[in-house]
Amino acid sequence: MTDLSLAIQPLKKYFDFKGRARRTEYWLFFALQVAISVVFNLFQAAGGATAGIATGLGMLVSLGLLIPSLAVGVRRFHDTGRTGWWIIFYPVVYIISVFAFAFTHPHLAEGLAGLDPSTLESGDPEALTAFFNILGPQAILWVVLPTWIASLVTFVFHVQDGQPQPNKFGDDPKGRGVTSNEYIF
Repeated sequence: MTDLSLAIQPLKKYFDFKGRARRTEYWLFFALQVAISVVFNLFQAAGGATAGIATGLGMLVSLGLLIPSLAVGVRRFHDTGRTGWWIIFYPVVYIISVFAFAFTHPHLAEGLAGLDPSTLESGDPEALTAFFNILGPQAILWVVLPTWIASLVTFVFHVQDGQPQPNKFGDDPKGRGVTSNEYIF
């Protein structure tokens, strides 16, 4: 049986980047964030004054949930015996991929300068086709593929079971194995 109070545990440990977090805590908090996002998106889709209020509140809530999201992610990595610095793996791969793609394809700026951003935003099929023709398959190899692999790696780490014994980040949150007060031979 799942203890749903684990969904709000990251809010109680807002700035706590030490220790370990169970898979259940991490994924329930993730599900809570998705549910909150869906509610705000429904209000935004309704249009009118509620859409503007929902957008503003949604941004504030997202900003407020950023620190506990990072903290529970770091603690989740700790539970699997990894350093919390893995939390920056995906963003670093993404940034490096985008810059590597931009610097190795200098002609992109010229091609993209000829596109009208408003037609892209409106979803004009011809503008979108032109945009993707300019980027070409190289964008998939340089940006999409590396970031997809990085997200897959971090996903696998987050779904792995935690170490069943104390590790350098603390005792097992499930209470398995020996405690830190016992000798480990």
